[in-house]
Amino acid sequence: MNKIKIVLAFHLIFFFSYASPKLNQPEISDPKEITFDKSELAKKWLVKSIENFFKQESADMISITTKSYSDYKTDAMNIDMDTEGSLTLEQFNKKWKKKYDVKYAGYDGFLISAQDWVKIVVSKCELISAKGNVYIFQVIIKDTQYKSTYKRDIKVIESGKSFLIDDVREY
Repeated sequence: MNKIKIVLAFHLIFFFSYASPKLNQPEISDPKEITFDKSELAKKWLVKSIENFFKQESADMISITTKSYSDYKTDAMNIDMDTEGSLTLEQFNKKWKKKYDVKYAGYDGFLISAQDWVKIVVSKCELISAKGNVYIFQVIIKDTQYKSTYKRDIKVIESGKSFLIDDVREY
């Protein structure tokens, strides 16, 4: 009798599990890779980095740029200075024209052309393009005290867990 109850129980379990309605679950026939758009992170990093850079008394651009861009910009700011290692404009163009568009180098300073500033803010930072781990932003930098405005296109690259500036086109 116990064997009949056990067999009957198995049949009932099998019957109800097989006969129970299946929930409508969507079938994934071609799952796509989920990607995360890091451009918003790059934008936030860029705005914060620019504003913090100008809050520091003796900031060094290498803290927020690639080594290559730092060397390029240092060469640009030292053109025709009578210092060791300074280049002529022709030497500068020859050295850097393959890596950067030298006509947008800007020779006066990093990010802004003014030597003095009071309060620098980023009033606009808009993504122009994104390809792989490279982001280009159109940026408007303002000195609210001196009422100066600087339009820049800034190339930001992913570097480890953060970002670095790899080019600044000054207009």
